[in-house]
Order: sequence, then structure tokens, then C-alpha cells
Amino acid sequence: MATIKNNLRNLVDKARLLISDDRPPRFATPTAPMNAPSLPIPLSLMNLEHQQELALLLAPLSGPQPCGPALRYDPIFTEIRLAREEDDPSLPMGQWERPLKKADWPLIENRCKAMLSSRSKDLQIAVWLLEAWTMQYGIDGLYRGLSLVDQLLRQFWEPLHPAIQDGDADARIAPLEWLNASFSMTMRVQMPILKINGRKPPAQSLFDWERMTARELAGQPGEPHADGEAPLTRIEVIAYARQRLGRELSTRLQVVQRCLNCLETMLAFVDLQLGGQAPNLSKLKGTLVAVERVLQQLVPEEREEEMTTPEEPQGGEEVIGLAAGLAPPAAALSGWKNRDEAYAALGAIADYLSLVEPHSPTPYLLRRAVNWGRMPLPELMAEIIREEGDLNRLVNMLGLRE
Repeated sequence: MATIKNNLRNLVDKARLLISDDRPPRFATPTAPMNAPSLPIPLSLMNLEHQQELALLLAPLSGPQPCGPALRYDPIFTEIRLAREEDDPSLPMGQWERPLKKADWPLIENRCKAMLSSRSKDLQIAVWLLEAWTMQYGIDGLYRGLSLVDQLLRQFWEPLHPAIQDGDADARIAPLEWLNASFSMTMRVQMPILKINGRKPPAQSLFDWERMTARELAGQPGEPHADGEAPLTRIEVIAYARQRLGRELSTRLQVVQRCLNCLETMLAFVDLQLGGQAPNLSKLKGTLVAVERVLQQLVPEEREEEMTTPEEPQGGEEVIGLAAGLAPPAAALSGWKNRDEAYAALGAIADYLSLVEPHSPTPYLLRRAVNWGRMPLPELMAEIIREEGDLNRLVNMLGLRE
């Protein structure tokens, strides 16, 4: 025990020297931009047609009002609301069974684009368009939608609808709060991260990944699907992704990182404008970060340049059994390939437990462990050592006993 304390004391002394050193630090402390523009949209991530479409939607309307009149009570709002309604297939209908109602996303997209480009620039319409794009085009659609909302806010803050009246921004931020409270869950459950040919359904969402990871770490076998097909394992998904979807998922990872950039610049701008009234979008950001973690596991950084375009099976054959058709990489068979993957898995587990056990402190403790694992030594020591010579607290926190 004395040896452990001596080693910890040496670490603390070195950390204090680094913290108190007057010389410039060797690493820069990142700061959030207050009004930074979004990064330029690369042609490889958003095609020219979509860029031109964004430019059309962001062009000022003709007339004295660049955003046009407020049309919140126009019939088109009611039409869009009704078109968004759909039934939850997981809920029993009993004796009232009928065909499930599905949202008409193409109709919603067309109505929203017509409104923004020719009649009225309303944040609620822009958010509905973001939703329609995401439901139809996945992560690529989300990127287009976040780019639209980000630039709409920054270019038309004053005249944008709904207006800020007498300093009350509740109506203005309501669509953003909906993105955080409701749409973030839709993204987690319905937005595909990858698609696996031969599976029913082929799309794998963030929720599917979190449920699979938590189930395997708990040692619980997955229940077979209705057609008797065995559930996928984490190793099988990683093997499929790395061998068949390398370049596609590498590009998707870049798109997710652009989504995070759009969200950061939007938050910085809104914070600057509203101060304490600014909305909290931590759930939306947390969902995007969780998607980024999963893609980083499926496409390791050191292999991104080696990825090749996936080839379809010859003769129109579908990939029905992953275990039979693909040999998982040796590294995947032995567990996580590196510490980043292990920490990413912990983050995914924390996100999953937050959904199924929101009352439990476990997700918060897991996230703290992940944050500690990514801290430089000076920052870690500064957080843990609160008082001079407080080594007993550190020993207890690390679970070391005499």
C-alpha cells in the first residue's frame, strides 16, 4: 500500500508542476466558436444538386420582407401536420385492427420546400423538412437538414418566423427544443447506420447497436426473429462492415462529423443571440456523438485509406448468413482492437442504459469513466485531487484498499 501511495504521490507532484508551469501549454484548450460559420460543404459529401437546392431555399423572398409573412395558420401547416402522422407498429390494435397509417414523407418534403422557397421562411417548416429528409435519406438527409437550419438561423435571425416578440423567444426556440426532446429519439431508433443485405429488416440503427452491445456484455442470448433467423452478434456486424462497407461507412463517418459541426455552429450562434434563453440540445448532440462512436468502431481510422468500394455478390445472391459467408477479422474475434473501441463501447452502453434505466446512476458513472480515460494527466489530476495531499480520496476512488 505504501508503494502505491508513493507512486501516486509522484504522479500528483508531476501533475502539479505541469498545472502550475507558467510556460505555454503544449496542447491547446479547445474553445467553442461564438459565431463561426459552418465548414464549407465538400462536393464529395453533398452533391451539386443538393447544394443548389439549399441555395434556393435560403434565397431571400421577393418583396419588402425577406422571410415573407407569417403563415402559421395557413392550411399548408395543417396539411403537413396530418401528413406526418403515423401509427406505431409496436402497439396492439385489438379489435380495431386496420392498415397502419404511414407518414407521407415525399409530400411533406415538397410542401416544405415550396413554402420556404416562395412563401414564408419559418423555422418550424425547416425542421419538418429536416425530419422528412432524414426519414427518406438517413444520415445524408440529416446533414442537409442541419445545414439548412444552421444557415437559416444565421442569415435570417431577425425576420425569421416565428418572430421573437418583446424579448420572448419561446416560439422561436420551440422547433429546436422539439429536435432535442423528440427527434433525437427518432434518430436513435429509426435512422439507419448501416444496411446488411439478406437481413430482415436490413437497416441497423443506433438503438439496435446499443441493445446488441448491452445484451452481449450481459451474457444474454438474443431472441430469434419471427422467421427463426438468429440475431446478429457484434463481431458479425463489425466483420460485415469492414469487409463490405468500408468506403461507404468511412464517408458516412465524415458526414456525421459535418452534422456535429453544423450543430456546434448553430448552438454557438443561438447562445450568442439568446443567452440564458437558448435551448439545450444536449440529447441531439449526444445521439450524433453516439452514432460517430459506432462508425469509428466499424471503420477504424488506420484502415480508412485501405477501404475499397464494396462489391455486390455475383449472380444476384444475397448475403443470408454472416457467420457462414464472412470470416471476422482476427482482431475482432479477440475483442476490441484498441482502447478507443473499448471506450466507444462503454459510451454506447451508457447511452443504452440511459434509455432503459433513466433513474439509474450507472450511465453517468460510465460516462465519467470514459471522460477520465480521454483526459491528459494534468486535467485528470486537477479533477481528482481537490486538496493538498488528498491521496486517500484518490486511493478510495480507484478501489485500492490496504
